Amino acid sequence: LGADLLLLPPFFSVLVRRLHDIGLTGWFALLGFIPSFGQLIIIVLALLASQKHDNRWGPVPAGVSR
Repeated sequence: LGADLLLLPPFFSVLVRRLHDIGLTGWFALLGFIPSFGQLIIIVLALLASQKHDNRWGPVPAGVSR
């Protein structure tokens, strides 16, 4: 249980960054708390392609093909 709690902050940090990559707000990470259905939504969102242009969270990182 203790190790699980230690992994939550980095998990949500990476998830929010991924949501920003596809142009969504980080609040969508809370969908993961919906039993069974929410986790499926998070998996689908994580598999979407990144945006090829700048969005409101910043420019496309260097080294990412546009």
